[in-house]
Amino acid sequence: MTEELQNEPVIFVVDTAQEDLTVALMRGRRLLAARTEHVGNRHAERVLGLSTLVLADAGLAKKDIEVVGFGEGPGSFTGLRVACGVAQGLAWALETPVVAVSNLEALAAASLRSAPLDAGARIAAVNDARMHECYAAVYEVPAGYAEGERLRPLSAPLLLKPDAAEAYLADMQVARLCGTGRAAYADLFHVPEGVAVDYASRASGEDFGSLAASEVALGRTLTPEAAAPVYVRNRVALTMAERAAGERL
Repeated sequence: MTEELQNEPVIFVVDTAQEDLTVALMRGRRLLAARTEHVGNRHAERVLGLSTLVLADAGLAKKDIEVVGFGEGPGSFTGLRVACGVAQGLAWALETPVVAVSNLEALAAASLRSAPLDAGARIAAVNDARMHECYAAVYEVPAGYAEGERLRPLSAPLLLKPDAAEAYLADMQVARLCGTGRAAYADLFHVPEGVAVDYASRASGEDFGSLAASEVALGRTLTPEAAAPVYVRNRVALTMAERAAGERL
């Protein structure tokens, strides 16, 4: 290992915003180890076990972690609290800073890693938010974009009704759509002509880790008590009738 790489911080990253659980370890911008499991709503049950496996894969111990990152959302209310809580607890115990990374930006970066777009092209990351809504954000590919660099956000994450998606994508002049939103609401979610749809891409540990490493390099670290999820949706509880009907937050 080069001296320059040895001087890079070890970054632990966890994401629990959707039905996947992702844990990754980075040394600077270099991926050391990562695992992803499809856990549904069992994030709290699996996060510590998966974290232990990833540390073992990398040949590291908890004491080696120098920065803790987490997927800030938007995503499941309960899931977001798991990642944030784990990040805060670990950072307090190890006396390390925290970084927060966007789940939608990680998804857009994953899609571009599998199939690049030209500079200036726009990609919309749209995930199922349940309750007949989606989480959405649009990013633009900057000039000279290379894998591991940052996309330019054109909007803050927002809630999008599936039947408003066609107008939203057209107004934002999107070239590609990625995420789970289109498949979840196929009967309502219409895509404008000319917009490519990427159903396959999923944000990986490397995608979250790269964003966390970028936040560290930019000096955008937080104290553990300042870490907080991005909920977007203010509604955090269901009525008994909604729960009986199968609705989930």
